[in-house]
Amino acid sequence: MNQIQHSPSLAADDPEDAPVPHVTHDPDTGLPWPDPTVPEPEFVSLARFLFEAAADATDGCLVEPDGICRHGHPSWLLRLGVI
Repeated sequence: MNQIQHSPSLAADDPEDAPVPHVTHDPDTGLPWPDPTVPEPEFVSLARFLFEAAADATDGCLVEPDGICRHGHPSWLLRLGVI
């Protein structure tokens, strides 16, 4: 089970350390995406999704980096606005 770990070196007042806002609606349809059911992956995992042409959706399903699973959950790359 993945656990979210927070680095003690992050400064609360540093905008570079602020959480990335999520894209909560499908940009094509305007419909809301379901809330994530699994923790947000670490940066290294997000980068790997781009190179492997496979990504985790926000419910843990495996999808294409710009894909949405059959349950309606987008890839983490879409949810974070990377692609």
